[in-house]
Amino acid sequence: MAGRSQGGIFVAVCALALAGIAAPASAVVPTPVVTGPLASDARGSASRNYTFFATDLDLEGRGYVEEEFFISGAANVYDAPNPPVGIGAGPVPAPTAHIVSTGHPYQTRLVVRRPKHERDFNGTVVVEWTNVTSGYDVEALWFRTHEFLMRSGYAWVGVSAQNAGISALPNGLKTWSPARYGTLDVTQGGTITGDSLSYDIFSQAIQAARNAPAVVDGLRVKRVIAAGVSQSAGRLGVWVNAVHPIDPVADAVLLYIGGQRIREDLDIPVLKLLSETEHVAPQASELSSLQPDTDKIRVWAMAGTSHSDWASYVVRYALLRRDLPALPLFDNCADPSRSRIQDRYVIGAAIDAITKWVRKGVQPPHSPQIEITSVSPLVVPRDARGNALGGIRLASFAVPVALDQGSNNNKPGVPGLCFLNGTHIPFDQATLDALYPTHHGYVHAVTQAAKRNLRDGFLLEEDAEEVVADASTSIYGLGLSCGPLCANIAQFPLNPSTSILRDHTKFYYFHGGGALLKTLDLATWWVARGYTFADQPDSRSQEESRKSFAEAAEVLRMYIKEVQHLEHRGRAAPESAALLVDYANILLEKLAELGGP
Repeated sequence: MAGRSQGGIFVAVCALALAGIAAPASAVVPTPVVTGPLASDARGSASRNYTFFATDLDLEGRGYVEEEFFISGAANVYDAPNPPVGIGAGPVPAPTAHIVSTGHPYQTRLVVRRPKHERDFNGTVVVEWTNVTSGYDVEALWFRTHEFLMRSGYAWVGVSAQNAGISALPNGLKTWSPARYGTLDVTQGGTITGDSLSYDIFSQAIQAARNAPAVVDGLRVKRVIAAGVSQSAGRLGVWVNAVHPIDPVADAVLLYIGGQRIREDLDIPVLKLLSETEHVAPQASELSSLQPDTDKIRVWAMAGTSHSDWASYVVRYALLRRDLPALPLFDNCADPSRSRIQDRYVIGAAIDAITKWVRKGVQPPHSPQIEITSVSPLVVPRDARGNALGGIRLASFAVPVALDQGSNNNKPGVPGLCFLNGTHIPFDQATLDALYPTHHGYVHAVTQAAKRNLRDGFLLEEDAEEVVADASTSIYGLGLSCGPLCANIAQFPLNPSTSILRDHTKFYYFHGGGALLKTLDLATWWVARGYTFADQPDSRSQEESRKSFAEAAEVLRMYIKEVQHLEHRGRAAPESAALLVDYANILLEKLAELGGP
């Protein structure tokens, strides 16, 4: 029975006390020393003695807890290759590695989010290799899948396996909080370079999740899914090909938007899930790594999605404001960025499919692939509105309201990674009116597309219901013009709008927060009505426009009160509530400029 014992920080020594002792030549992966859970000050405190990127989600309302641990031990160096820079794609799987040296001491951290009680745990732990492309730890999978993981009873463990997340300037853990993280080291004092210890550290982290009761507070672990996203998927691809076969510790692997070609002789299931970006962006191409499905391998491809997605960016805004306030909260790309096609739904379906694959031997579906008619030069066929053909086509793509692509570019002379960020440009009103002359017709089309996604195994029931609910409360087919203050385009600091504020609100999945979305849907309706009347030159229409903007302002004031009420009840964290209220107040200022009070 799970239940954290009281008494502060303790040390669980599992198997041998390994610090300073050479790893055995047999390469059996040891369980490391586990220290924790670590005590913390309040999130956002000046001491920074709290978990970096400690979640602002309502874990308590979902029956979950967050804890942080240190793990330490002695790691091997393998002759496994470093993956290519970027997402680690490559046409040749790494061969089984050999131990080069042993006994290298390390200490790093685990972040754990898990059910409080055994009855709510489904037996599966997802162990994520955190992404360090940005020079700090990014929980790229957690940010996309938190709602699915918690509603389904998974435990999640994030592993800081690489030195950039720990030591990079200016935002690595040791710089961010020397007092809390100053003892972390995955380089043996700088003598081991190239993240050579990371493969064994990740294996030992899995052993800690599986075998050290402290990590999941005694929950009975039945399965472990190893996961990586983009850069960390690149390293995880090498890990599963070269290191996992030596001493298997995971039951399955999820590679999301990265990773080399997978060996066909592996004994565990591997599912690689790709966005459109990896098919169209030369700097992040997976084309050389594409391979046919086998009884142990699946490759899924999602049309219209971008490598750097919308939801996982939006859901970390309050964390960035709290922990890394110097970083911008918008993309500076040539075109409006971040596809709105919901990759998170397909990732949830993928994890669900992997779990059934391991538990019951149920083979996941085969994915249609994004159409490519020429590799050199690259040609991806598109429809008349510019959206790609083929691939998994979620309802938001099959029943489009925008151009959603996996490609974008930096502005001239401006550095950045915009090639990862995709594009989202809403259709103009004439196009929307032609496509969806009635709201009923739009909702019906979305419903049928969601049913197809559900039938094909790329969408789960709960998410299908959410897709249809969002379509039902939208303004598509109502003949309303959505001007800047309700358009879902770019990011809020660049284009404040009720639709973007709705996304910021929705992606928190507040316990009891459904009323907030209804309020914002009403605000969007009033704003769109205001723009629609503003297009008419007569004085009566202009007066109706001003009244509509004033009504929208009143609804936003109601929204602010609702957010504050959720915060008072403990359902909204102070940092997330502050973000939402700040954004609502910005909209009030913008509405006042249009005639609202």
